[in-house]
Amino acid sequence: MKMIHKNLIWLTTILLISNAGIAQPFNLSLNYNAAVPLSSSFKDYVSKTSFRGFQGAVLYSINNQIKVGLQASYNDFYQKYERQVYKTSDGADVSAVLSNTLQNIPVLVKGEYSFVKSGFIKPYIGLGAGVNFINYDQFYGELEYTHYYTKASLSGDVGIVIPFSKTSHYGARISTSYNLSPFNEEGIKSINTWNVQAGVIIPLK
Repeated sequence: MKMIHKNLIWLTTILLISNAGIAQPFNLSLNYNAAVPLSSSFKDYVSKTSFRGFQGAVLYSINNQIKVGLQASYNDFYQKYERQVYKTSDGADVSAVLSNTLQNIPVLVKGEYSFVKSGFIKPYIGLGAGVNFINYDQFYGELEYTHYYTKASLSGDVGIVIPFSKTSHYGARISTSYNLSPFNEEGIKSINTWNVQAGVIIPLK
């Protein structure tokens, strides 16, 4: 968890630096983020949807249709299994309640393309590439096994932006995305997720 906290501090610093001394056409996007595990090996570890997540991005508008910038997401996956005999990573047999957790923070260089130059509702598509900071944490009762990883990450998303009024630079944002993150550690081949986001867009002045 200490590594996750350090990564969150680092992410916050990036957003604050991005916000310092800049004006439109920069904007800040803050979103709630729910993530569903997709790959079979990931679902063997944690099959439940993560409702503990958020997403933030700082994007620069090159023109009315193209934006580029940085995006970061966070999700916490957790699942508890009933007491039984489990084999640990060192080959030992342990009778315990098993708790599997995984936190991931994809930090991406992001690009978005809007299908319309103007209009009240603006549909868009986006692509991102970067790194995923991963905290793998497994509990056999009170016995903890944890490890930190840094892996590549790719993302594609579609969504809509709805201004609060015809003249407002503030608005609502609704989107869905697919995150691809090869892993191949701890018996998990990939940390692929389908995500749903909802939040707001705030112009940076």
